Amino acid sequence: MYGLWLVLIQTRIVANLFAQGGLTALVLASQNPHIQFSVVDSDARLIAAWNSDRPPVFEPGLEDLLFEPNDPPALPTPSPSPKPEASQDEDCLENSSNSTNHGELIALLPRRRKLANVNFSTNMHEAVAAADMVFLCVDAPSSIMNGDKSDIDLSRLEIAIQAIAQVSTGHKIIVQKSTAPCAIRDLLYPPRVIIGHVFSEDMSPEALTALKRLYSPWVPDDRIVTMDAWSSELGKIAANALLAQQISSLNSLSVLCESTNANINYVSETLGLSQRSGLGFGGSSLQSDVLCLVYLARELGLQEVVDYWMAVLRMNEYQRHRVVKRLITRLGDVKEKRVAVLGFVSKGNVMDTRTTTALGLVRTLTSNGVRVNIYDPHVQADRSESTLRLYDCHPEMVTVTESIETACFGCSALVLHTDWEEFRQDQVRWQRISGHMASPRVLLDPHGVFDGFKMQQWGFEVLQVGIRSAKVL
Repeated sequence: MYGLWLVLIQTRIVANLFAQGGLTALVLASQNPHIQFSVVDSDARLIAAWNSDRPPVFEPGLEDLLFEPNDPPALPTPSPSPKPEASQDEDCLENSSNSTNHGELIALLPRRRKLANVNFSTNMHEAVAAADMVFLCVDAPSSIMNGDKSDIDLSRLEIAIQAIAQVSTGHKIIVQKSTAPCAIRDLLYPPRVIIGHVFSEDMSPEALTALKRLYSPWVPDDRIVTMDAWSSELGKIAANALLAQQISSLNSLSVLCESTNANINYVSETLGLSQRSGLGFGGSSLQSDVLCLVYLARELGLQEVVDYWMAVLRMNEYQRHRVVKRLITRLGDVKEKRVAVLGFVSKGNVMDTRTTTALGLVRTLTSNGVRVNIYDPHVQADRSESTLRLYDCHPEMVTVTESIETACFGCSALVLHTDWEEFRQDQVRWQRISGHMASPRVLLDPHGVFDGFKMQQWGFEVLQVGIRSAKVL
């Protein structure tokens, strides 16, 4: 974890990915059409999805970056031969049929790709052997073990490094790419690009120049910042850790608000913060980077630093348990009760299901005997189900559904977990859904996106985080 190792230069690049490597490669390829990019991963299903007309990542702007608009095929030339006069209804039926068939035909056409200089493959050895520069976009999962000890799994990174060593016959530039979640817009309009490099006698300045040239076609020179590897890595970790700290601080304030007559929304506004106190932080990057700080501080014998950042993690965990406990208390006797969880990923631009806050939410609910329905319009059902099994969320008590209506039917409460556009108040007939739910019809809205007064009129008991009363102030 030293940021970046530099060796030589240009022309062909390979990125090893989860979703992050794929998005990075696509943006770099769009800005560097003279360079050939190969994206490799050991997951054959993931690569097949990248090579299909349906990429495995839901990301605004991705479709426009990958595909050309489909040209509709020419309609058949009408036959000049006369035909019997048809009734108006028949004409409408025929026109409707032709329109439907034409639309179906368009949908079946293969989509034309925009970027001829990028390909996706499972053949890591072949791609690495041909590459002059290798981006390592491999995650290093972190976890908390017994006794508040943190552990970092470097096995995937080690496998990738071994593969590079096995097939390399000459010099290559090796880039340890940050795997912090970011969207296409972040990549196209970065506030800064940080490049950390290892200072040594045999370092190659040409390697640093080659890496900077990848970004210079669209990133101004003053936003491309170079520094030593330790500072770049610690800075990247600290950026996420400070965001996690801010969320945990708001979590602690929301507890005080619920114990008084204060409103966390007004408190956040006073502080000039847009971040809301909700179920805590999720996603792989925030917790992982805080754990990296804990791991580093412990290795250096800095116990006070360890205790400080562990407190951030403990507050985050406390918030989730506390909020779910409030929900369960509102349900009363949880026997045979169901709760709908709308959205499975932590937020719209973080599609990693492995460390989503939904896992802790579902695990706590099912551990208390509550059955759960899940619906996420942008996560395939089998992916949600496999994640629930992998992380021991009592999958026998969880049903992954195919619509909002199915998820909420017969439930006594619903949780708006992910703030998807499809769940917005003006997009769903919430009054009708309320009518098909069971008492007490609790709505937990951690993001504060609903008009609480209107939802109460439609039959919901609104439960908000950081507000003492169930009634909207």
